[in-house]
Amino acid sequence: MKSLTRRNALIGAGAAATYFLTGPSIRAQEKVTLRVTAAPSIVADMYRLMGEAFMAKHPDIAVAIDSTQRDYNALLDATLRDALTAQLADVSIQGNNKLRLYVDRAMAVALDDYLTAEARDPSSTLSPSVSSIGRVGAKTYALGLLVSTPLIFYNLDILKSAGIDPSNLPTSWEGIVELARKIDDPATSTLGAYYTYDQQDWFWIALIESQGGRMMNADGTDVGFAGPEGLKAMQILKAFGEAGQAKVDMPRDQVRQLFAAGKLGILVDSSGSLDTFEKQAAGRFSIATRPFPLLSAEGRLPAGGALGIVFAQDPARQKAAWEFLKFAASAEGQMIIAKNSGYMVANSLVATTPDMLGDYFAGKPNMKPVVDQLGILDGWFAFPGSNGGEITKALIDHMRTVITLQVEPKAGLDAMVADVRKLLAK
Repeated sequence: MKSLTRRNALIGAGAAATYFLTGPSIRAQEKVTLRVTAAPSIVADMYRLMGEAFMAKHPDIAVAIDSTQRDYNALLDATLRDALTAQLADVSIQGNNKLRLYVDRAMAVALDDYLTAEARDPSSTLSPSVSSIGRVGAKTYALGLLVSTPLIFYNLDILKSAGIDPSNLPTSWEGIVELARKIDDPATSTLGAYYTYDQQDWFWIALIESQGGRMMNADGTDVGFAGPEGLKAMQILKAFGEAGQAKVDMPRDQVRQLFAAGKLGILVDSSGSLDTFEKQAAGRFSIATRPFPLLSAEGRLPAGGALGIVFAQDPARQKAAWEFLKFAASAEGQMIIAKNSGYMVANSLVATTPDMLGDYFAGKPNMKPVVDQLGILDGWFAFPGSNGGEITKALIDHMRTVITLQVEPKAGLDAMVADVRKLLAK
């Protein structure tokens, strides 16, 4: 047998969260060995189980999974270093907002031919929600695996204390803000509502795309939110500021602590916080969730979480990489994700079919809005060029000026658009 190369060796020999999975037929016949990188490391056990289950179904493919990177940013840095030395993994499970960078650098493999062939298989359990998350332009470059969605969290005990019927929660921004004003109570240090605007650019994108708008125009030459969608988004942020948020502007980690302490009535946050919130609130107060409001029939939402990207160029390795990625996005792989992590699955078919995960999620009522939103998820938009980080900072800074009532929505939007245009032109 040939000696192991870096491609099929463990990354960081002996690393606790790196696994090498192989079978007798591979050792005997020198079959394909895939190198897979994945984040975050907190769900390393889930990735290990995924690899083992895949191997049981595909004994002709070995899988070396490196899940040692703490988060998606760390994995991005490691991947770009690997690219410099032609040591890219065959498959990588990356943050949704990293995909555009790999597409722009011609690193990600388009999966449309594989998806077309898969659509002809009547036994396939892939759903459109899986591929829509991985679409950039007219092509699909990744499959969604695990997702988080924008979500509205309610502390029902605070509502009851204010005489609010918790069975009739508002689902519009106007209703949410009106309720926030009613329950905001400085005497008990209770904040009515908080819009988490500093989670990169995710919640700005959600405000724009939920109206049917887009972050850039059709040909990608200018911002797409300089008009009514951008103004409406800023007006919503101002309304949260006027309802009490302006006086307690704080980082999102502190906001989540405030909600966990039972001192925040309504929180607009990621569904990824649900599992933690439910554990923190257990025995102390009750939580309910509702969908992020859509303002248009064409409204969509950006998916947080992770997707799988194929980097392999060799035909045999690429085919094996597709098989692994397809497994992770199909029924068995998605059930492993749901039951071994705090994430929601990306596959709407699997999430809603009773004998797959439908019955499982039926016992988790606060997950229902997340399941309902799977069909309207798009990828997490990323700006082209090398100034994405600076653009994100500019978006957050200008949202802050409006939500803290320093400037009016129109002035805040105009300043935001001007700064983004300057950065896009560099």
